Amino acid sequence: MRAFVSVDATSGPLATLQSELASMQGWNPRDVRPVEEHNFHFTLIFLGEVSEEQVDKIKEKLATVRFSPFTITYSGIGAFPSPRNARVVWVGIDDEGAGKLGELAGQVVSRMASLGFHPDKPFSPHLTLFRAKNRHVRVSAEKYTGKVLGTDRVDKIQLKKSELAPSGPTYSNVYTINAQEGQP
Repeated sequence: MRAFVSVDATSGPLATLQSELASMQGWNPRDVRPVEEHNFHFTLIFLGEVSEEQVDKIKEKLATVRFSPFTITYSGIGAFPSPRNARVVWVGIDDEGAGKLGELAGQVVSRMASLGFHPDKPFSPHLTLFRAKNRHVRVSAEKYTGKVLGTDRVDKIQLKKSELAPSGPTYSNVYTINAQEGQP
């Protein structure tokens, strides 16, 4: 199965932000594909294709991850590779939340490295809102610089299965690791 480890996000403020952005930017469905609300997440590490045997080992390693619940604040809009030539439009998070999410990603990555999984790029705390379809789009994000766009509570991580289809990906939870109060 195709798998990754992530932190899910609630959709409330993000779905509102998606609608506002699409309207303000003048995008239509031919330009961009919004991430479906139930698919909002932060990828901690993408694992790729894994066997059933590997899934059991991944679960064992993930079971050793320890963290306390924490809050993140959504702030700022950005784009990859650049706002003038965007293929991906994302929302960022506050520095403190980014630090904690980075520490959590570090724990996950180190455990997955012991199984031979290595990220193809360094962890960057962002949540994808849109993907450009056939051509790159331009993003005007100045209105959102430094603006609080909502908050979320991080209290679990998920091992997810990803099934790709022409209509978009379908994610399902394979294994959940809950935060525990009082952990580092």
